[in-house]
Amino acid sequence: MKEKIRPLLQKPYATPAAFLLLILLAYGILTPALGFYWDDLPFVWFLKFFGPAEFIAAFKPFRPLLGYVFLVTTAIFGGNPIVWQILGLIVRFILSLQVWSLLRKVFPTRERSALWVALLFTVYPAFGQQWVALTHVNQELIPLILLLSSFIVSVNLLRNNSNSKSLIAFAILLQIFGLFSTEYFFGLEILRFFFIFAILSESIADKKNLLKKSITTWLPYLVIWIVNAVWTYSYHRSQAYNSYQISLPSLLSPLALINEFINTLFLSGFVSWLNTFNIFAVIDTSTTQIIALCVLLLAFVVTFAITSNKGQETSYEQESARHSPLSTPYWFLLIGLTAIFAGRLPSWAAGLPLKIEFDYDRFFISIMLGASLFIVGLADLILKERRAKLIILSLTIGMSTAYQFTTANTYRRDWANTQEFFWQMAWRIPALKEGTTVLTYELPIQYLSDYQLMSALNWIYAPNFEGRELPYALGYLKTRFEAFEIKPNQPIEIIYRTTTFSGNTSNSVVIYKEADGCLRVLDPVYNNAETVPGASFYLLEAIPLSNPDLILTDAPSPEMEKTLFGDEPSHSWCYAYSKAEIARQNGNWEEVTKLYKEAQKAELSPALPVEYLPFIEAFALAGEVDTAIKLTERTIKGQPTLCPALNTLLNRVSGEVDFSQAERLLQKECQP
Repeated sequence: MKEKIRPLLQKPYATPAAFLLLILLAYGILTPALGFYWDDLPFVWFLKFFGPAEFIAAFKPFRPLLGYVFLVTTAIFGGNPIVWQILGLIVRFILSLQVWSLLRKVFPTRERSALWVALLFTVYPAFGQQWVALTHVNQELIPLILLLSSFIVSVNLLRNNSNSKSLIAFAILLQIFGLFSTEYFFGLEILRFFFIFAILSESIADKKNLLKKSITTWLPYLVIWIVNAVWTYSYHRSQAYNSYQISLPSLLSPLALINEFINTLFLSGFVSWLNTFNIFAVIDTSTTQIIALCVLLLAFVVTFAITSNKGQETSYEQESARHSPLSTPYWFLLIGLTAIFAGRLPSWAAGLPLKIEFDYDRFFISIMLGASLFIVGLADLILKERRAKLIILSLTIGMSTAYQFTTANTYRRDWANTQEFFWQMAWRIPALKEGTTVLTYELPIQYLSDYQLMSALNWIYAPNFEGRELPYALGYLKTRFEAFEIKPNQPIEIIYRTTTFSGNTSNSVVIYKEADGCLRVLDPVYNNAETVPGASFYLLEAIPLSNPDLILTDAPSPEMEKTLFGDEPSHSWCYAYSKAEIARQNGNWEEVTKLYKEAQKAELSPALPVEYLPFIEAFALAGEVDTAIKLTERTIKGQPTLCPALNTLLNRVSGEVDFSQAERLLQKECQP
């Protein structure tokens, strides 16, 4: 068997195939079920209603040259989420090949170490936003490809002893595109100097001459780097800029520097890798965990096979004697540490924290090359036994691959939750009066915030939108309001890139959705504070502002963009509940009872007892007291904290029907 496999592993395509397989295992298994996240959704909304050229104006206050990247790619690839997920996989494959190729050229005697770095880079676990594809492909990954391409051209020039001015100009042009489009990779330019220094050290023994020659070779790129630094700082300080401010003075104290050094190294060099073991901390035999285990085993086997097949590398002592004295574990550690902190520099200068959590984990995208170099240098230094190193690093890559798969599954679930939320909104709110603000404390959606969800809200209810004034807004009370602002007749002014919204708190609809429950429109009478026991103070203060009359219940259901929201889901309990709430809002209690009976025939029931309330009231008013009592009993047993809401409901209906039996039930079951 080994005799059959070994020739395959020695084929030129074997290593690229291994990269591709790791990428598919880590990021690609769930591609058909993934969608748009974070800024993807508003970006695709801008594309739909304004066209690709809008990105130039949209990015002008943040990254004035980045809009041109978005213009080109969106004009070519459009706004289908599956297309962007596939593009994300392709771009990651290109980056893996680039890192592998670059390090092999810089350190030709450390081919296996170069491969380890590229493999670790491919599945680096701290960067958990691969699936925010439209945003990150354009905003970071394409600029990184350009910068790495510039490094590769520079290295090839040195390896070929060439002084071709046209190729140097080409490398500088790639450098300009890579650095000026985004600030993320500003610090990584220092790696070019280290690579030049390492290559020249093979032929220049005198340290003074080596340093002089290295600086001279790097000088054209250094000039561009300085120009980029001056331009970036000047633009960030100008009136045209409107985003994170550079605040270096407050960060330059010795204590702050030491703290940042320790935290960055700890998170990127150690915690990021160790976190991957958490996916098996509790064995639950779920489908996700079983698939993750299979991914781990396959990634481990592939990595072990492809790396153990590489020829025996030159020992460090021999290499120092006859080749570059800098191709050692210490040099890998030094470059890795430098690249880690160079990659951290832009986000650190902006005063942004480094955390392995959404959405701060995006800052690891500029650190992952340095972290991979660091861990390989550490392994080369500590693990002298070849087989132990193969096993440990293969396991690290396998765990990272499985970890990324489990992260992908959280994105899959979140997109399903997003689609479900908007379908329930379409069922419950067929149309809205213009100028309405939809308020909520927060939603059970992890990878999209309120302003990002606002784009989908306008897509649904303003499908023929024109102009710059948004007809609808969506705001999280927890992030957009102070407690004293949650009162009537307060203006709501929102500027979102090139659009604005002008509204008022008195023209608001307050919604609430728990993770397992249905979307609910809150109001001061039927879905009041008593129906959301334990809810945030912010939400309770906002309920009196909610005006359900802003919902046009007689309008036809909105047409949902299939590319975004998928096919209409089966009419589950939440469909029946949403339609019952509309009927209740219209005073059609008979329709409410009818909807419940149809749900019963379909064997549908609520996940949350609070969703029985409109049906209890409808059956009581219809004289079907037994059914009302039965549902009341279920509600009390399922959620005793709803007793005040049931008492209020009882008081509403007691003047019209004899509901004394329910009163006795409440007295019995709701005693403190």
